[in-house]
Amino acid sequence: MCASPHEPDRWATVDSDDNAHMALSRIEQLHGTPAEQAAVLRYPDLLQLKPGHDVLDVGAGAGHIANHLATRVTARGTVCALDLSAALLAHARQRNRNLLGIQGDAAALPFPAGRFDRVFARWLLLHLPDPLAAVREMRRVTRPGGRLLVVETDWDSLCISPGDTDLVRRIVHANTDRQANAASGRRLTALFRRAGLRDVQVHAFVDSVHTGDSHWVAFLESRLDVARAAGIDARRLTSWWGDVDRAIAIGEFFVCVTRIAVAGNVPESADRLAGHEDPTGTGSS
Repeated sequence: MCASPHEPDRWATVDSDDNAHMALSRIEQLHGTPAEQAAVLRYPDLLQLKPGHDVLDVGAGAGHIANHLATRVTARGTVCALDLSAALLAHARQRNRNLLGIQGDAAALPFPAGRFDRVFARWLLLHLPDPLAAVREMRRVTRPGGRLLVVETDWDSLCISPGDTDLVRRIVHANTDRQANAASGRRLTALFRRAGLRDVQVHAFVDSVHTGDSHWVAFLESRLDVARAAGIDARRLTSWWGDVDRAIAIGEFFVCVTRIAVAGNVPESADRLAGHEDPTGTGSS
């Protein structure tokens, strides 16, 4: 479900109002989780990254993953971090002053065709009104024979215990309904096919927590305000959060969510001429 026109996806306008502060806080929360740190270690292998590769990180945010990719390509390669938000790029440059940061739109990348050996994006498409346009742009700037990896978390798959099933479902949906394209992860393989990518591979893995991990707890607590704004009764939310606190104390807290990583290769020129790319240039997202 798309975000309500009365409450737009705040990640689409990170530089407005206090959204930059919100974004940085949320990025640090999620990056600090053991599941996220373990996932980051997998991305270079899924990209088949090698020293000397030129890499583009689209929607790089605060630059955590761009920095990690840079260690794999070594000084022989380059990593360019692109984001629509000047505020997030400034934070990324503070983290690594050698990082090449460029402000730009994922749907109109400011690079020539075939500029990069590898292109990566994480937690980007769910905030875009037209994810297919972004995937096509990422494919365009990847060289023939190069590789593209896109990672999305399917937040509708978020499972939380304890809690009444209906209430937890409403809390989860209050979160995803604010995103511009919450189902992007489920549609990645279709998006890759429509963009003309080949040898598409799917890597789905579950992030799970069964202790009171402070980062996850802070993230879930921040969802309470979202749920209240969506009209969920404040007393029920307070009662539920009390149950969560007690479950953490006795070791019965559990949360999990599915992360979907899809990789694909850009065809060599001969394959392009053979007509493997979507001939219509349309295709819905």
